[in-house]
Amino acid sequence: MNKTMRCMAVASVIACAVFAQTATAPTAFDVASVKRLPADAPRRGSVFQTTPVSVTLHGTLGNFIAWAWGYQNWEVIGPKWRDYPTDVIYDIAAKTASPVPESQLKLMLQTLLKERLGLSYHVETRQIPVYALVVAGNGPKFHKSETEGDAKVELVSGRTWMMSFARVSMARLAQNMDPPVTSRHVVDETGLAGVFDFILDLGHWILDQPPAGPGTAIDLEGAYKWALPGQLGLRLEPKMAPLAVMVIDHVEKEPTAN
Repeated sequence: MNKTMRCMAVASVIACAVFAQTATAPTAFDVASVKRLPADAPRRGSVFQTTPVSVTLHGTLGNFIAWAWGYQNWEVIGPKWRDYPTDVIYDIAAKTASPVPESQLKLMLQTLLKERLGLSYHVETRQIPVYALVVAGNGPKFHKSETEGDAKVELVSGRTWMMSFARVSMARLAQNMDPPVTSRHVVDETGLAGVFDFILDLGHWILDQPPAGPGTAIDLEGAYKWALPGQLGLRLEPKMAPLAVMVIDHVEKEPTAN
């Protein structure tokens, strides 16, 4: 056998081995417990603990869908109890017989939710209410970043409602205002390419005197709407946009027995 044929043979063996591993990758956990907490049980924050052989989860159906499928709450059409505020909270503990990558754990959780909660769904494109982030009439009031590195968003020290944005794209700014910060998904329609540095202070609209009058508090969504034009020369424009959404056809609150 010449060198070329030997290389082809080795490549064939490797390809077959990879295919075999992929084909036999487990699609379900070996052991799994799904429990719904009593309505009066103490509440705590969501928990996502994973190892190559296990997952320990605490949270809502919406939390699990976001992790397993990648659909955020605003991308899901389904029962309101699937996410906060809700009294439908679950504890999930599951194990595999051998280590698998996190991507496989997510597929296993999909299988588990389908089996234990009867979850069925389809994906379709719907017209969804969104906010378009656009340039206001007075134009942008910031400049492109002159530094290099990863994007960075942080609170300014000592200022609860003031945020510093460094090397941030307009798409990232839009993402920063996605639910639950605002009530709608935010899409970037500024047409501004590149990354930018700027400061955004929401404190005046939350802590001082918002447009509704002295002593009237305003939520984060309202604060962004009022702060963006004056400070950054941007605004949020309500509109409808076609988005791919996960539509839950059926799901049970109570899991089947462990």
